[in-house]
Amino acid sequence: MKRFFCMILVLLMTLVSAVPVYADNGAANVNPQGIISPQFTYISYLNPGLSISSSGLATCLGAAAGYFDSYTTVVTAELQKSSGSSWSKMKTWTASATGAAIASVEGEYYVVHGTYRVCATAKIYDASGKLLETQSLYSPMVTY
Repeated sequence: MKRFFCMILVLLMTLVSAVPVYADNGAANVNPQGIISPQFTYISYLNPGLSISSSGLATCLGAAAGYFDSYTTVVTAELQKSSGSSWSKMKTWTASATGAAIASVEGEYYVVHGTYRVCATAKIYDASGKLLETQSLYSPMVTY
């Protein structure tokens, strides 16, 4: 009788303490574009972009933002052309914004045949003008 009571008690404890577990396919944790986004200290957003039309007009984009209202964000978009094993600067555009607003710059430039990319550089300054952080990201390469 004592043994039977112990078995019933163990069975009840097993049933009561069972917690359902479901496997996750991990899709919710993946960026929709499949891109790994770097994490910065003062920069909340940094994005380069490049497209080249059939006539050779390159549209270059750079956008950046900071986290804090008292800081200034300066973004530079630099069009670069592949020169063998290095990259040469073709044209540069700059914009700035204060606070958490997005500093965005767009520029156009006619290019000749070759491979190009845009380097977007964000710089964050505090209220006294001290540089706090500088980071750069590159757009995918585009061949014209």
